[in-house]
Amino acid sequence: MSTYTQSDLVDELVGIFPEFRARWEKDTEDDAFPCSSLHSVYQSLLPFVATQQPTQRQWQRLADHLSAAVDAGGDRDNAADTCMLEHLHQVKLNRVLRPLLSKTARAYVRR
Repeated sequence: MSTYTQSDLVDELVGIFPEFRARWEKDTEDDAFPCSSLHSVYQSLLPFVATQQPTQRQWQRLADHLSAAVDAGGDRDNAADTCMLEHLHQVKLNRVLRPLLSKTARAYVRR
């Protein structure tokens, strides 16, 4: 079984939101001690997505990504849950994303 790395996550999200790479690089450029966690990627992604106007296809792809992360369990599940799904309501994205998520992922989203 291969390990899902921070780089894998960034690449997958850039596949959905090409502009995210520039945001990620800006957010991490001055890190004296770079963090390799999946959590840090989602912490950068949430405010980025909240300021974008994604297409319906991008919303669905993000929902599919988050649902797959929850299904994967472990660190992927924990990072997607604690850094994205639990906070969607704070950036007012819960009504957009919640209906697109799997039943398992929806359970993490506050209304």
